[in-house]
Amino acid sequence: MKKLKQLRTAGGQIFPSPRINEVMYESPPTFCFLYEEGADEYTVSIRQNGRLLWQGSTVRSFLTPDCILPAGEYEWNLTAKDGERGWQTFSIAENAVQWLRPDAQTLYNAVPEQRPRHLFCAEDIPRLVETHPNAIETLKRNIAAALKHGMPQPPQYHRDPNALPYREYFGHHRDYCDRDLVACALGHQLLKDEEAAKHAKELLLTLCDWNSEGPCSLEGPWGDEVGLSHARCLPAVFDLCFDLLNEKERLFVARTVAAYACQCERRLNQLDFCQNPGNSHAGRLPAYLGEAAMVLKGTNVVSEDTLVRWLSFAVDVYGGIFPYFGGPDGGWAEGMFYASSYTKWYLPFFCAVERYSGVSFLKRPFYQRLIRYFQHFCPPGWEIHPFADGYWCKPDDAEWPGFFAQNPYHIYAERFGAPLMREWSRQAQHQQIFKLHLLDVFLPEGEPDENALAAEVTRACAFPDSGFLSLHTDPVHPEKDIALLARASRYGSVSHQHADQGSFALIAGVTALISPSGYFGRQYGTKHHREWTNQTIAHNTLLIGGEGQAPFSHEATGCVLYARDDEDGVLRGAVDPSGAYPHVATWTRSFELTQDMLVVYDHVELDAPMQIDYMLHTLSEPVFSEAGISLCRNEWQLDILPQTGGLHSPEISDHFSVDLNEGEPEAYHVSMPQQYHIRWKTPVCQTHEFRVAFKITRHANQKG
Repeated sequence: MKKLKQLRTAGGQIFPSPRINEVMYESPPTFCFLYEEGADEYTVSIRQNGRLLWQGSTVRSFLTPDCILPAGEYEWNLTAKDGERGWQTFSIAENAVQWLRPDAQTLYNAVPEQRPRHLFCAEDIPRLVETHPNAIETLKRNIAAALKHGMPQPPQYHRDPNALPYREYFGHHRDYCDRDLVACALGHQLLKDEEAAKHAKELLLTLCDWNSEGPCSLEGPWGDEVGLSHARCLPAVFDLCFDLLNEKERLFVARTVAAYACQCERRLNQLDFCQNPGNSHAGRLPAYLGEAAMVLKGTNVVSEDTLVRWLSFAVDVYGGIFPYFGGPDGGWAEGMFYASSYTKWYLPFFCAVERYSGVSFLKRPFYQRLIRYFQHFCPPGWEIHPFADGYWCKPDDAEWPGFFAQNPYHIYAERFGAPLMREWSRQAQHQQIFKLHLLDVFLPEGEPDENALAAEVTRACAFPDSGFLSLHTDPVHPEKDIALLARASRYGSVSHQHADQGSFALIAGVTALISPSGYFGRQYGTKHHREWTNQTIAHNTLLIGGEGQAPFSHEATGCVLYARDDEDGVLRGAVDPSGAYPHVATWTRSFELTQDMLVVYDHVELDAPMQIDYMLHTLSEPVFSEAGISLCRNEWQLDILPQTGGLHSPEISDHFSVDLNEGEPEAYHVSMPQQYHIRWKTPVCQTHEFRVAFKITRHANQKG
């Protein structure tokens, strides 16, 4: 029997799992594998102490057993056609979450005829209004803004070269669809606001008037963002506004919801999503399929078999291979900007499944531990959120308003977070206006789980699955906390991630002292974004022989070694980015952090003598000092003090090698905050040892 190698060949492909000796924190775990040429069926076998315990077959790239496996040591094997992968060991932890996935047909049968039935039911409304006084006041402001905002114009970017281009159009369209439409539909049900109801109905029918297979499609050549907004919002709004529509209008809207659901299904099939779940936009589509199935039940526009098929796919994906960018450690590989939104999109579906099946996807280890990732990478008020695209954005950012969720902690903090995280969520609910994520504002938070996997606040945390480590001197008091964040990830530099293995950031209070550099420019994929922001030179890491890591590569990987809060009070962590470079035999980057000092150690062994470029980036202008380099920002001073490794005579620049607006029409040039770049060039050696100290001082009256 031939050997199945199970080697990934592209970014976004599924990661075979469980890995050798991996500890699984849910039972039964999902078994994931890569397709093999010529195979049309795959069999997973599980044994313990040589005895076969379970066996199942599938045509998909993942399979979840239908029985609980107790804590202990196991082996599993994959067979396909005339080959096998071979037995590999894994274990199930003592505190593993035990849960059986819901059955789609049973779930479908439990969806009632009543409306609303998706985000909440009619009997829930009095308590929602009573328990969300701040959100209700914000909703009223949203409704007033929506009434003033009026009706949108359909897109013309597909036919008129002088019309508002796609990038600018979909930004405006989110204000109408994701913000105004949802706010007024909520106002109709929660507040019985007649003006809101009238506006919601008119706006809903207006959007449904537009050709779902044209420029508003998920599949068109112009871009998918407008279609994503419609696929996300129309099912919930249809359910909320059902009583406002006459029979013909209900049929019209239901057919539009169904059209977008069909697009979601086609796109998932075209991507072969079960084998390639790393498509950044597609991960939310199964939820939209599931929501459409729930709200379309009883409308007779789609057969029940189709609705159950949609629901079955969504349940299987979210009970199995999802989330791709998040693992059981709770981290999100694409960074905080995307984590804040991409862990919101599917919450309405999750809560509906929980309501009608009694089974919660949120019990899975990733969702329980996600709040720990937010604690470490999203304290209130931070001016940046490393790493990956959008690290420079905040919730009130004019570039992508509301995409960085105004309250990323919501639901996760209330269910699984420590009291500190629940307080952060409570504070974040005080918004002047909701900008984007209105569909989760009034979802049931649930009760705090005393047995949550990540309830405590920690000073040190490793996220080995997603590829981060974090050290915080005082996480309970973000205004005086010193935080060290670093990245070294198995995901490489694909999708929204950069070629930045080994890079780190230093944040004092809410102020960024050492930061990534680069921006999108006008939009994702500009020349500046591709040739600066995505490149190693833009990050706080190394060039080897003048070369950086491969961008857009699933092979340019690293790994997190540890993060510790040691008994001597020193926080310590380490990463291994060596897999990201062709000429690096060994590279270990280690960190030691105290309240007033960060020390970064590097041990680098190359396959031949080469020069290394040691790079740092800042948001305030660095100046030369007697011992090294100093910078001041807000009330903080940072002294950068190289101690070993031949780091002499650095270059300091305030220019990108590729301008922020290069190649973009002058009418769409953007202006972003200045950034500064520090670069040392070392002597040519085969083995390099660096020790750099970063002295952190707070000056109460200093402004930078």
